[in-house]
Amino acid sequence: DSFVFLRFSHDATFISIMIWTSVSMVLLLHRHHQRAQHILTANQNHRGHAETSAAHTILMLVVTFVGLYLLNFICVIFHTFLIDYRLWLRHVNEALTAGFPTISPFLLIFRDPKDPCSVLFNC
Repeated sequence: DSFVFLRFSHDATFISIMIWTSVSMVLLLHRHHQRAQHILTANQNHRGHAETSAAHTILMLVVTFVGLYLLNFICVIFHTFLIDYRLWLRHVNEALTAGFPTISPFLLIFRDPKDPCSVLFNC
């Protein structure tokens, strides 16, 4: 019981800091976008904005990380409180632990404004 509480309080603290800094960065990018909007010409407005793309990428990565973390934490709680050992639960936990480092590079590659084909295969 105390192990789960200590782990949760430690993780909750750092996830809260990560969410706070991510939201701060998104708000900073939004304010910058609003201030710089009058400088941009009409031609540049049709291409999209780097600030908006960066904000979407930040939010996408944070939501992915927090979602996978919460699923992993639920598995840890089940694994801790189940009396009988479940091997499948351990495999699910390991897959969730490896999920963000595996998925995040692909999220960044496909968020690239260039053609993803050129990033992956030099088409």
